[in-house]
Amino acid sequence: MKKKALWVLVVVWGIACLCGSHGCRKQERVALLALNATLDLPYWVDIGGSYFNCCSWEGVECNPTTGRVTQLMLSNSRYYRFGFKTWYLNASLLLPFEELKSFDLSFNYLGGWIAPEEPNLLSSKLSKLEVLDLSYNSLNNSILPILGTIPTLRCLFYQTNNLTRTLHVNLAMFVDKLGGFSNLKELDLSHNKVDAAAITEGIKNLSHLEELCLDGVHLEDVGTILQALGALSSLKILSLQNSTTEGTITAQDFHNFSKLEQLILDYSSLNTSMGILSSLGPLTSLKLLSLSNTSLSGNISDQSLCNMVKLEELDLSINGITGGLPTCWQNMTSIRIMNLEDNEFTDNVASSPLTSLTSLEFLSISGNHFDIPSSLGPLANHSRLKVLFLDDTKLTIDTKGASLIPRLQLKVFSMSNSLLKGFKVTSLDFLNHQCDLRVIDLSSNDILGPFPAWLLENNTKLEMLLMRNNSFTTLEVPSITLFNLSVMDLSNNGMRGELTTEFCFNVPNLHRLNLSANRLEGNIPSKLGSIKSLYILDLSSNNFSGGLPVQILESTLSFEMLNVADNNLQGEIVFSNDSMKLDLLILRLEHNLFTGSLSFLSSLVNLWALDLSDNLFIGKLPRLITNLSSLAALDLSKNQLDGIIPQELFNLEWFVYLDLSDNNLSGPLQSFFMSQRMSHIHLNRNKLNGSIVHVLSNSSHLVTLDLSENEFSGSIPYWLGNLSQLSILLLRGNSFVGTFPKQLCSLKSLSMIDLSENNLFGPLPSCLGPMNFSSSGYADKSISTPMGTTITGWLPSSYVRTIKSHTKLLFEELEERAFRVPHIVGFTTKGRFDSYKGYTLLKLVGLDLSCNQFSGEIPPEIAILQDMLVLNLSNNKLTGHIPTSLSSLTKIESIDLSYNNLIGSIPEELTQLNSLEVFNVSYNDLSGAIPNKNQFGAFDESSYYGNHLLCGLPLSNDCSTTINVNSSATKSYMKAKEDGFIDKETFYISFGVSYTMVLLVIWFVLLINPQWRQGWFHYVELVITTCWSFFITCYYFFLGWFLKIVQWSNNLGSLILHF
Repeated sequence: MKKKALWVLVVVWGIACLCGSHGCRKQERVALLALNATLDLPYWVDIGGSYFNCCSWEGVECNPTTGRVTQLMLSNSRYYRFGFKTWYLNASLLLPFEELKSFDLSFNYLGGWIAPEEPNLLSSKLSKLEVLDLSYNSLNNSILPILGTIPTLRCLFYQTNNLTRTLHVNLAMFVDKLGGFSNLKELDLSHNKVDAAAITEGIKNLSHLEELCLDGVHLEDVGTILQALGALSSLKILSLQNSTTEGTITAQDFHNFSKLEQLILDYSSLNTSMGILSSLGPLTSLKLLSLSNTSLSGNISDQSLCNMVKLEELDLSINGITGGLPTCWQNMTSIRIMNLEDNEFTDNVASSPLTSLTSLEFLSISGNHFDIPSSLGPLANHSRLKVLFLDDTKLTIDTKGASLIPRLQLKVFSMSNSLLKGFKVTSLDFLNHQCDLRVIDLSSNDILGPFPAWLLENNTKLEMLLMRNNSFTTLEVPSITLFNLSVMDLSNNGMRGELTTEFCFNVPNLHRLNLSANRLEGNIPSKLGSIKSLYILDLSSNNFSGGLPVQILESTLSFEMLNVADNNLQGEIVFSNDSMKLDLLILRLEHNLFTGSLSFLSSLVNLWALDLSDNLFIGKLPRLITNLSSLAALDLSKNQLDGIIPQELFNLEWFVYLDLSDNNLSGPLQSFFMSQRMSHIHLNRNKLNGSIVHVLSNSSHLVTLDLSENEFSGSIPYWLGNLSQLSILLLRGNSFVGTFPKQLCSLKSLSMIDLSENNLFGPLPSCLGPMNFSSSGYADKSISTPMGTTITGWLPSSYVRTIKSHTKLLFEELEERAFRVPHIVGFTTKGRFDSYKGYTLLKLVGLDLSCNQFSGEIPPEIAILQDMLVLNLSNNKLTGHIPTSLSSLTKIESIDLSYNNLIGSIPEELTQLNSLEVFNVSYNDLSGAIPNKNQFGAFDESSYYGNHLLCGLPLSNDCSTTINVNSSATKSYMKAKEDGFIDKETFYISFGVSYTMVLLVIWFVLLINPQWRQGWFHYVELVITTCWSFFITCYYFFLGWFLKIVQWSNNLGSLILHF
């Protein structure tokens, strides 16, 4: 009977527990709903959950027994609903959460909170709170007294807020007098605008503090601050990353850090060479030391770090350390992770302490000058070594150690750009004994021979294979199925052959495949669609032919990026189901022979980057493009598209890059083209016309505007002066009229202006000088996608911090190179029109105002543009002298002032322009001797044609002869003016007598002959009548036009007054 009663009691207790844990407490759910007025809480529920059970909401965790909320993870829950607006939290809403242990309110633009009126009510209700994350908000010092009253608080994250120098007053009062933060073990005050002295004064009595982060804080008198931090008797972890320091660090400063286990000083300015390493001697308990990118330089002393026998992780990467490794480092028997990459070490690995460090699990010595044998014999006994980076080093062929069987079994091996030209993979004999590799990178080694398929067959767990930039001859297919392989990059090898169906079947779980820049041919196999996990495919720059196998896109739902540019693909693109909507994000088909219309884009509604340039697409620009709501980059240049540009195109929310150049598009641009995100617009070489006065005036982010070689007319719009980020303005080859737009003078980011071949007139403004022509003004806005992938899933957690720095090495280059949308700009330099992109475009700075009607003198202020490489003012009506101030253009490479009316001599100061390659002043009125120093000695006579008074090489005119001839001609002319060959008085007398004789002869003839007299007067009367009639007709004609003009002026004035 007792047993039965006991069983009933157990069942009742279980039911009670189940009922009690069903859903959260009502008051807690009401409080969360009230928080939603200022946050954006997602009401997503787990399977079986409900709206009324807040324990199933995302970001909310509850005690499974009591149903009380124990964790609130509300990070970044405000931006999408309220933007960047600062707000204040009503802390009374937190009172119901009496069992709350962890509260994350980071990234929410919180400016403070309104505390309950009862002083200790909040601390009494949140009596179990242990972890509080308020980082990345706008909080100041005032909230700290409230937090200090929470007795259970163990971890406080307060980085990137608005703490001030009075911080020590707030903290000290609650630490010393009220016992606040007495149980705090972890504190992060990084990246606040307060110096470390104020912080150390406030926290010096936190006796339980074990971890302190002061990253990005100014360390004034760093030695004194470290001594003050030594008072924290329990401190184990100290992070001072990205900090600026003043003063020096000595061994005495670390005297009291007997328990310190981790010291992180990455990216801090230590104002020292190698003295910091000697100062760390007292830190005998240290397990982790990180001094990455701290500007260390010079040799490491023989005794540096010798006392750190407990050290497990050491990071000295990205410095300027030279010489060898100290011999005493061989005593670091506990070291597991060592990162020495990107220094100037010159040690021989075989005789270095590295041979004794058999506990190593991670080793990176990339970017140094270590002497490493190809057999890796010195590391053969490192059986624990799993990750090895030897990039940018030079391995030497080692025949003696080739027969050794190494004990190490690596999981990650990277050795890019480390082998001598002509190396073969078989020379790396140790690779024959590796069977557990997950990642291998042998890129940029110019390895010869066929692709080493055996390497894949030996390592069946391989996940990532990077062998780009080598010289493999053929693509060999591994004979086994590689189920774990997810990334393969064999680009830029020059491999021949075909991509077979067998290859597709042997890599069934591939995520990313890059075979670009090879010589593969044949059709692209449709069986690539059988790789269901494939979402990045780059087959560009090969010799593939045939059509585009759309089955790849249709059968792989996760497919996101496809690049088949620079092949011989042809035909129309037609999907089997017009209503199918694919998830493709990036599509690059440029430089092929595709034909037909663009109707297939109706299935690609999620695209954000599309490049179909340099094909044979025809028809009108379809309006369905405006349905691609996520589109950010569009390149349809060099096709045969016609018609008008859809008016909705520029209104796409995320639109950044547009290139429709080299088509047959026509018509005016609509006045409501107003995309505020647009950065790059290329509409050059079309048949667009009309005015642009009211076009794109709201595009405040515009960096590049290329409207050249169209039929635009009217004036250059004033709103260009409002585009503060504008860097490249190309309006060449249109029919713009008016003067130089002075609004451009207010732009401070310009690097390139081309207004040539228009009808602009008037003087060149002197404000050209203050314009900040500089390559730094141009920002490359090329589109590339982030990878966001990590390789740490199968590595020990202690590797995560160190291996994150190698993410770019393993992923980003593949992504950026394969899927960047190129940015190309055409400009005339050195007498020829070329296209520029990449680094060359970034450095190009030029001004081209040629082929207009500009007049007046060249303003001397133009020489202020000292970064200018190209100056072209040819084919205008400029007058005056060549300014000597042009000698200040120290980087100039091309100056063209030809076909103007310039006078005077060529300034001798221009010979100081050592970078000048093209100089043309032909067809002006220049005179004097041609300078022949430095660069001017290389210019031929074509630079000076049409200047008849110039002399000296390279012209045939001898300066002495030319000067004598000019002088003689001048004297003769002056003498003729003074002396003359006819006396003035004689001339006047003879002219008067002759004129009188002519009148007397005419009068005498008419007197003696009546018929002639009658005819003469009839002729005179006829001439008078005809002239009078002509005068009357012209008078009334011009009077009528004058009255019409007066009437039009009155109408126009009324219309203006009306508006």
